[in-house]
Amino acid sequence: MRMPGHRFAFGFFAAVIFLWFAVMMVIMRHSALPASATGTMMVVFEPGTTQDQAFATIVRAGARPIRETSFGFIWVVNGEAGKLISEGALGTYRELPISPLVAGCVAVADAKASEAFGL
Repeated sequence: MRMPGHRFAFGFFAAVIFLWFAVMMVIMRHSALPASATGTMMVVFEPGTTQDQAFATIVRAGARPIRETSFGFIWVVNGEAGKLISEGALGTYRELPISPLVAGCVAVADAKASEAFGL
């Protein structure tokens, strides 16, 4: 028994996911703060970073932690973006038009892609 409709549905689903991911990477790239930015921002660390490691990184960068999000690798801090990144943060962002969970995952992928391809 052949199911030609399923092949189309799978291909369409894969195309939608790929397009969504590409658009999210563009949004995250444009939402990233320059190294000179200061003030309140969201900081994304490598997933799996413990609460203590993230807190220590924030303090070493001279930033003031405001709160941790529901995800231990995303924090809201008041500081300087360049110092946070030099201490080990993957990225710093202002307000995002998406949830912190999606933002964190896409930010990690974006950081890895920019390292790999020199973007």
